[in-house]
Amino acid sequence: MIDVKWMLLPLFAQFLLSMLIYIVSRLRRGQAVKKGLVKSRFFKTFEGEPPPRDVIAADQLILNLFEMPVLFFTASIIIIALKVNDNVQMILASLYVISRFWHAYIKIQNGRLAIRALVFTISAVMLTGMWVWLMIQAFFP
Repeated sequence: MIDVKWMLLPLFAQFLLSMLIYIVSRLRRGQAVKKGLVKSRFFKTFEGEPPPRDVIAADQLILNLFEMPVLFFTASIIIIALKVNDNVQMILASLYVISRFWHAYIKIQNGRLAIRALVFTISAVMLTGMWVWLMIQAFFP
């Protein structure tokens, strides 16, 4: 077993990704308002002419970061609580977070659906692997 504190590294990286996307979203919103591409009141009521695609992409990504990553945080916290962190979990967690960074980069840059879908699938497989390995560790130590 690896010391459970090491599981905090992929958790922290996922947290940093979320904060980075919040910053990108805020900057893109501000630039769109400053350039007159959208009225600031749109972000209060979400009514009226929608903002440009790059603003919407960043906003959608924020929502996405509170979907599947919640299952990642949950699995990671359980791994820490049960003290079952090992090389397999560290590799799966690290690959999950790397794939989420990759997915975010694609979404923010150009949003190419085929590539983004592939990267999303990779992250889903890594997360599923974490949960399956966690169940094996918990019930068949």
